[in-house]
Amino acid sequence: EMEEVYTAHLVTAAAGAFVGQVREAYQSILARVEEDCCVALPFSKDQSNRIAQLIKEQWGDLPDYPFDKLPTYGAFRHPSNNKWYALVSQIPRDKLDGSADQELVEIVNLKVDVREIAELLSQSGIYPAYHMSKKTWVSVLLDETVEDQAIFALLEKSRHQVGPKSYKAEQGPDYWVIPANPKVYDIDTEFAENKIVYWPQKSTIQAGDIVAIYVTAPVQAIRYVCRVLGANLENRVESDIPTEKKVMQVEKIAQLSDTVLPRERMLDLGVKAVRGPRRLTKELIDVLRSEVINNY
Repeated sequence: EMEEVYTAHLVTAAAGAFVGQVREAYQSILARVEEDCCVALPFSKDQSNRIAQLIKEQWGDLPDYPFDKLPTYGAFRHPSNNKWYALVSQIPRDKLDGSADQELVEIVNLKVDVREIAELLSQSGIYPAYHMSKKTWVSVLLDETVEDQAIFALLEKSRHQVGPKSYKAEQGPDYWVIPANPKVYDIDTEFAENKIVYWPQKSTIQAGDIVAIYVTAPVQAIRYVCRVLGANLENRVESDIPTEKKVMQVEKIAQLSDTVLPRERMLDLGVKAVRGPRRLTKELIDVLRSEVINNY
């Protein structure tokens, strides 16, 4: 009636039925706003969060926080063996460069090929690994010094380094498996209408390679086998793929019943998880060659 803002619900000591109802409704609205409008970010720096989003989009991996006393340390693990391939942490800058600067910076530790260590350490923003083996790991600053794409290229290599050693052919095509989520992409309709389709470029897949497409839950089976006709192509055809992303052109060479290579059989053949592109095991390659490819 007096057209004044009601504030009693903001006073902790205020009591009474009416103020209690107002306080409860007020807190409920705040909770809804938080739930509907706010996104919890895994790290404190913009580049760290962009990299985490790229990892999620590419492989579906999310960080966990292994140290109770170091809650800002986030680890990304390979789903096949639970080994770390990236560790994001906050440390004083002087721990990296030996300066007297105590500014907190965010870094990511990545595993690298020992033959590349010297060349990597010559680049701005890349340092000997903090608190990990300096023979096989480096620390990369997440302060925009190193571009996202360069960091992601190192991430891909690190993930491959710690992952199970799948079979890589010395000659001839490599054999890969990539996931397709039927809730996001109607691959069945796409292949029913087109034998040749364009797909976002994955990992180091090259023209001539063989790609098995694993349809995720609820199917959980390899349903298509394709040959890569072209790789690392400019995207001029697919409107649902960002134009700045490279694509690969794949040709369907076989469509399988979901009983041929279901998840259970894949496990028996050494393929434990398909959250992103990975090379097939020799055992599964032998099955593809004998039961699928040679029959088409």
